[in-house]
Amino acid sequence: MVVCHLLCRSNTILYMVHMENSMIRVLSICILLLFSTTVSAYELLMYSNKHCGYCVKFIKEVVPTYEYKTPSGYMELTIIERGEEPQWFITAYIENRIKPLKGTPTFIIWNGRKELARLIGYSNKEAFYNRLDIVFE
Repeated sequence: MVVCHLLCRSNTILYMVHMENSMIRVLSICILLLFSTTVSAYELLMYSNKHCGYCVKFIKEVVPTYEYKTPSGYMELTIIERGEEPQWFITAYIENRIKPLKGTPTFIIWNGRKELARLIGYSNKEAFYNRLDIVFE
């Protein structure tokens, strides 16, 4: 009787472990799908300089209400300050996945791996969004 009881308990434990492993697999697949979707979406990188009047104007006029939808979803805006570049940006630049930067503001359409297109300069909010529309036509 004790052996049977232990056997039943060990089968239950094995079943529970099997359930946990299945749940881990399902969660892993969900996380993988979540991140693969994120990587395929576009991101707008703004290479900025705090001493650049056009950069300051863009931050004042566009950033508070920025929203842009591409065919693959909403495009996030990430501002990268000159002299404070994150390591991933520096690496992409060194590996020529981001082309040379000659001025600010420079807007880079980024797919998570490389630069796809860029806009240089800023004049006003309407012209900025019109230029983005042209890129995604």
